[in-house]
Amino acid sequence: MESIIIGLILIALGVFCSVYVHRRIKNKNLEIQFMRTSTIGEVEKNLRENEAAGLTGYREYVELKGIADVGTPQETPYSKRNVAYYQAELYQVYEELCTYKDDKGHTRQRMEKRESQISSQKSSGNLILKDAVSGDQVYIALSDAGMDLDTFKDFDRFEPLNMMQQYSFFDALRFNPMGARTLGYRMTENVIPLGHSLYVLGEAYLENGRVWVGKPSDRKKPFIVSVRSETDLVESNKFKARLAFFGGIALGIIGISVMLFG
Repeated sequence: MESIIIGLILIALGVFCSVYVHRRIKNKNLEIQFMRTSTIGEVEKNLRENEAAGLTGYREYVELKGIADVGTPQETPYSKRNVAYYQAELYQVYEELCTYKDDKGHTRQRMEKRESQISSQKSSGNLILKDAVSGDQVYIALSDAGMDLDTFKDFDRFEPLNMMQQYSFFDALRFNPMGARTLGYRMTENVIPLGHSLYVLGEAYLENGRVWVGKPSDRKKPFIVSVRSETDLVESNKFKARLAFFGGIALGIIGISVMLFG
C-alpha cells in the first residue's frame, strides 16, 4: 500500500512538472519574445496622455531596457560597495553531533558541518531603470510579490569566529548559538550594480507624478527584473522548460516502477 501511495505522488509530481510547470515557462518565454521593446519616454508620454484624457489608473504592460540607478546609492553591509540594489544574508556555520547508521546497520556518531541563516536584509532605496541616452527613468516596485528578480551573487565569504570582531554590525546581532561548536559565519550579497544593464517586463502606471513598473493585474503575465539580456533569459527559460518536461516524465516512470515493483 505504501509503495502505491508513493508511486501516485511521484506520478502526480511528474504530471505537474511536465504539463503545468513546462507550459508556464513556455508562456513566459512567449511574453518575452513577442513583446515590443518600448522606450521609457514613449511609455511616460502614453501614460500621461491617457491620464489627461480622464483614464485615471490606466496601466500598460511594457518591455523596457536601460541601466540600473537609485535615488541614494545603497551601501552593502559586508563588502561596503555602493550598488543600485542588494540582498545580504548572514549564516552561522557550526558543528553538530549527529547519529547515523553505517552500511552494516551499526549506530554511529559523527560531527557534521551545518549552517543556519540568522539575518537577511535588503536595500531600502527605490530601484530605478534609466535610459542611458535620454535620462528618462521609471521606478520599479520591488515590494510587489511574484516578481522574478534576477541579480548577481558576487560576494560569498566565510569568516572564522575570531575574525568577526572586524565587522561592526556583528555586535548588534542577537541570536542563539547552535550545535556543539560555532566555526564562524558566512556572508553573502546578491546585487544589481549601479549602471548595469537591466531588462524589465511589467505593468507601467503613474503614481504621485512618477512612472512606476510593477506586477501586472493579469496574474498570468510575468513581472521580470533581470541583469541578464533578453536573449540570455529566453535561452535559460528554454533549458528550464526542457528540464521540467523530461524531469516530469522521469518522475512519472519512477512512480510507475515503485507501484509495480515496490
